[in-house]
Amino acid sequence: MTTEEPRSPHARLRELLAIPERLRTDAQWDEIIEIEISQGPKKPSGNMSKPSSQAPSRQPDRKPSVPGKHMRKRRPGGGHEKS
Repeated sequence: MTTEEPRSPHARLRELLAIPERLRTDAQWDEIIEIEISQGPKKPSGNMSKPSSQAPSRQPDRKPSVPGKHMRKRRPGGGHEKS
């Protein structure tokens, strides 16, 4: 009777990723996804509703700017002086 040595999930993932995508079976894709989920980033503990210190601050609501509102009005005739 032959017993397989247990492989680390990281090593198995490398083996599966070495197979070209177009040649992978559905079972291999499922195994890749399962390993990636199990090895993914761990959920941080604590209150997730607190905003992160790196989160962008929310600006107060402002009226949308009107294009050209602050532009100078042009003189008739292009604004060039006649010589």
